[in-house]
This record gives sequence, C-alpha cells and structure tokens, in this order.
Amino acid sequence: MTRLRYRPAVVLLALLTSLTGAAAQVPATFDTVRALAQERAAKPWAERPGNLDPFWTNLKYADHGKINFRRERSVWNGDNRGFHLEFFHPGWVFPKTVAFHEVAPDATRLLEWNADFFDYRDLVIPDGTPKPDGFAGFRILAPLNTPGELEELAVFLGSSYFRSLAPGLGFGTSARGLALNPMRPQGEEFPDFVEWWIERPEPGAREIRAWALLDSPSVAGAYQFRIQPGRGTVMEIETELTFRQDVELIGIAPFSSMMWYSEFTQPKPQDFRPEIHDSDGLLIHFGELEAAWRPLDTGKSVRHSVFAADKFFGFGLAQRDRDFRNYQDLEANFQQRPSVWVEPVGVWPEGRINLIETPGTGDGSDNVVCFWEPKQRPKAGEPIRLAYRIQWLPEISVAGLSKVIESRRSHQSFPAAAARPDEELYVIDFSTPANPVDDETRPELLVEVDTNAKLLDKTLQRNPNTGGWRATFTVQIDEKAPAAELACRLLKGGRPISERWTVQWKR
Repeated sequence: MTRLRYRPAVVLLALLTSLTGAAAQVPATFDTVRALAQERAAKPWAERPGNLDPFWTNLKYADHGKINFRRERSVWNGDNRGFHLEFFHPGWVFPKTVAFHEVAPDATRLLEWNADFFDYRDLVIPDGTPKPDGFAGFRILAPLNTPGELEELAVFLGSSYFRSLAPGLGFGTSARGLALNPMRPQGEEFPDFVEWWIERPEPGAREIRAWALLDSPSVAGAYQFRIQPGRGTVMEIETELTFRQDVELIGIAPFSSMMWYSEFTQPKPQDFRPEIHDSDGLLIHFGELEAAWRPLDTGKSVRHSVFAADKFFGFGLAQRDRDFRNYQDLEANFQQRPSVWVEPVGVWPEGRINLIETPGTGDGSDNVVCFWEPKQRPKAGEPIRLAYRIQWLPEISVAGLSKVIESRRSHQSFPAAAARPDEELYVIDFSTPANPVDDETRPELLVEVDTNAKLLDKTLQRNPNTGGWRATFTVQIDEKAPAAELACRLLKGGRPISERWTVQWKR
C-alpha cells in the first residue's frame, strides 16, 4: 500500500500549510477550493520556487522514460475500489512538483514523496543527487477494455494538461484546464494545476472525483472533476476563475491536437504515410439541425477561425478516419486516436469558438488549438463560474444530419500572362442520409462563397463506394484576396440534411 501521512481531520485543518506558505483549511469540497482560489487571486502572483536538482531537469526524453511507477505501490492497490492512482516522476520537461491529497470521510491525507514508488531501471543517478520533493502529475487506472483489468484511464501531467482514453482507443488530443493568449505574438501563458485533492472512491464506485487549484500570473481558479469510464470516458467539470489582470484571449474548455497533413492537404510532405494527424476536423453543433464541419489543415501561415456561438450544444475535434490503410503507421496507430467533445452545462454567456491552426512541421507537437471564448472578458476580481462536460469517444456527430467523411481539393494556378486568378476544386463526400426518407430523392447542393471568390460550377452525384453523396464545386479566388470563406451542405425542401462543410482558403 502507498504510504500516507495521516493526521486527524481536525488537527490537519489547523496545521496544513498551502503551497503559497499561508495557513489554509484543507479543501475537501469544491466550495473550499473556490475560497482558496479567490484568496490567491486577491494577492500578487508568487512564482513557485524551482528546487529540482539539475540532474533531473537535464534528463532527456529517453532517460526520463526509464522511470516507471511501481504498479504494486499504487494508491488503493488491493482495496477493490475499481480505481488506482499512480504518479509521475519530475524531470525532463516536467520540472514542477504538485501537492496531492487523498480525501477520505474521516481525514485528508497528504500523499508524500517516496523514491521506493519508482523503478529507475538502468538510469545512472550520481551519488548524492537530491531526490525530488514531490510528484509531477498523476494517472488514474480503471477497467477500460476488460472487466477487472486496470488500464490507464486519464493522465494529468504538465501545466493544466490532461488526456483520457476510451475503449479500443489510444491517447491523442490533449485537453487543458485553461488557455491564456494561445499562440499569440506576445507569448502564451500556461496556468498550472498546483495542488490536487482526490476523493477515495467507495468500493464499487463508478466515478472518481477530484478538485484542483489552478494558478498563474493572470488568474487563480478552482476545478472539480467527476470522471466516469464507459463506452466513452466522461468528465464532468466545474470551474470558477478569478482573474488578477486583463487577458486578451481567454480559452475555456481548450484542447490541443496534432495535424501535419491529411487527404485535404496540398501539397503533401514526402513521407511514406498517406496521412498523419490526431484529429481531422472540427465539429460544432449550433442548433437542432445546424452543425458545421471544418476539415483541419496546415498551410504556410497561422490560420485563426472564429465561430459565433452565443448558444451551442457542443463542439469538438474528431478523428473520423479509422482506416489503417490511410495512415500505414504500425507504431503510432493514428486510426485509434480519440475524438473529444465538449458540451456546456447550464447557461453560458455569449461567446465564440476559436480554432487556431499553425503550420505543421512533423508529428511530434500539437499545432492545433480549439476553445470557447467569452464575448465579455471577465474583469479582475470578478469570478466567472462555468460547468461543462468533456467526452472522449470513438465518434462524434449530430443526430439527423449526414456527416462529412472526406474532404479533398485540387489547386490550379495559371501563368501571369493568362491574367486569371487561381481556381480551387473541392470534392466533399457525405455519409448516407441519417433519415432513409431523405435518401429517396436527390437533395439540393447549396454552395456558399464570400465576396473574395466566385462559384464557377457545382455538381452532386451518388458515390457508389460510400452510399452517400459526393459534392464537387470549383471556385475562382480573387487574385488580390488574402483569404476567402467557402461552405457547402445538402438540403431537402430547404431543410438541412447534412453538416455544413466550411473552410477558410488562405493564400
């Protein structure tokens, strides 16, 4: 069993010191973590001292990867609670340590550092090297694919990043607690989860609960997580954020993904793999029969798309292509990356959904960020409280609408002597109609272009290989236009029967 430093609850409430050094009551509920966050936000930000020995901070990826948590030392091992906790060793790109507490009905216990938790394998540690004073992050284990067999369910590691799995899938897109000025020229601010309180689950529990304290120069916040494994992993999240200062771009419910290239990318890098990405599109559900699909792509410059979303049902990054033949990577298995879906809970203020795509340079970094942004920025000292649900799923779609299953394009450039601007050919395949009645007659293809482009032609034909409809259209882009918005969808009697495919052409 994991060693726990036990103190009776009454004594611990009086004696425990928070990470800032100020005496604080031990939080065991969301309300008490909120109070801690508000208390922090009322004071100037204090950077946590970095006391990790250089040996650990200078570790390379391969050496840090040699350090494994011993499975037999996991928290709740042998207790038949259905969940286990394991911790990550600090070092490499994870130099900051985080405080962890177990919340039980009778007491709250600080989970102390213990080098015996880890197997260092053949890592050579110089004599006298100071051990770390805490853990870098944690993982939750639970039955996922096989009843009674514990596997990774969720990982919280680095700043406010976390990832999760669903049955039959691997890790892919990463979520975050908060994004501040993501990919902005002035530099992004990365808030940290600095302290955690994790509730001991009862035997037979179907969910695990945890509270986190977030802190950074601009904001302090409290988070509550309720994590439930199943067909897809569900995270019920509630947060209250109190800002110390104004922030230009605030990203709520953010997540990051990798897109190097797909069937939509032109030209493609010279690589033996046909496609390389963790996600291939953004889906936004605006209303009952109103949904937008934007294929992800990376060009020569940053592409920032904004979608008005005063009211919406959900948004997420999807990995729709599940065919190994389209990836050909036996190690990465991109066809097994999860789709991630966010749903607001309760009433949210007016806002908009942001998608930022930066040029892809390989498959080792996340270059796509997606999040919701409040229209009215929170003022310093005024808390903003929101609740939402994140689901990690094999598929995300909107009931009642045909979904986009593939997006392709061809680019044609004409010589200057021809005095003609560029032409773009787009080919979009939709799945079979959700309602069989809608498949009995030919639908209408609606193509929308803005003032920077001209629609030259459009066709709609049945694709016998998919059973759905293939839309094809050609647009002529104004030779002076830096960008153009394009869209298409299928209608039946003026009613949408498909997602609205939309893309931002950029020179």
